[in-house]
Amino acid sequence: MAQTYSLYICNNVGGSKRAPRLVASEYHHWSQRMERYLKRLDKEVWRFVEKGPHVPVLTPIVVDDAQVRLGGGQVAMTRPTNDDISKMEKYEIAFYEISCGVPPDSFDLIINCKSAKEIWDVLKNLYEGTKQAQEKKLTTTLNEFNRFKALPGESLDDSLKIFNLIVTKLSNAGITLSYHETSLQFLNGLGKQWTMTKMTVQGDSKTKTLSLYKIYGEL
Repeated sequence: MAQTYSLYICNNVGGSKRAPRLVASEYHHWSQRMERYLKRLDKEVWRFVEKGPHVPVLTPIVVDDAQVRLGGGQVAMTRPTNDDISKMEKYEIAFYEISCGVPPDSFDLIINCKSAKEIWDVLKNLYEGTKQAQEKKLTTTLNEFNRFKALPGESLDDSLKIFNLIVTKLSNAGITLSYHETSLQFLNGLGKQWTMTKMTVQGDSKTKTLSLYKIYGEL
């Protein structure tokens, strides 16, 4: 049982030579891991996921100019440069690795995709929803952040985990908060038993530059 669970974790997280495996309920984590994995292979590999495949610019060239003037001759296309070939190879790596990151039970979703970018966009739309759905989710998460309150009897550790999950969801949605904003909101959400401690920490000017975890260490 333990060995099976370890294999499950290894597949999901991936490794230096193995793409992370998508789990639908953990899409945000997977997308972050996959981006980092592909950038580690080569930054250009990730660029082809963002921008789409590289298409060489081929131009026609005259093979026999004299024959063309007489109404014959041949016209050929220039060959891809070494740079073109290198980029196309990296694109193939992107397409292969993204495909390998999709498990068998979800593979039908992307089987007709023709590029790494198309696979990425299909999965993003599927698991993050439309732009309207994303905006609704963002509004909900912002409300969670602004209304955060530790529950009565809840441990400080549990409060931190819940709050940090909210901050992570905001980060995934493209909202970046300063140390001061996150720390202040966390402190304000703690119960009355932390009032004196909160006042001490908030009164220290250094807290404006301390991360949430360093503030936690002061409590």
